[in-house]
Amino acid sequence: MRFHDLRHAYATWLVTDGVPINLVQRVMGHEQASTTLNRYTHTPDDYATRVLEAFDGSAASLLPPAVETPSLDGLDGPKDDL
Repeated sequence: MRFHDLRHAYATWLVTDGVPINLVQRVMGHEQASTTLNRYTHTPDDYATRVLEAFDGSAASLLPPAVETPSLDGLDGPKDDL
């Protein structure tokens, strides 16, 4: 491992931990965000798992809270043969 490899690891850690790319770009001293994304960040081995976990957590917050539905039994009153 070379010292420069630490820059790649650092950029990858920041991005995968949710730091906005424009901030990572500034910290790394890159003129363009594309340099940071294309050359310095790498896909971690557990990327697919992280994406699914993030989706599951955020999707759950979009659902309304569970509300108990009242029973329809007895709403019509006693049945009369008309």
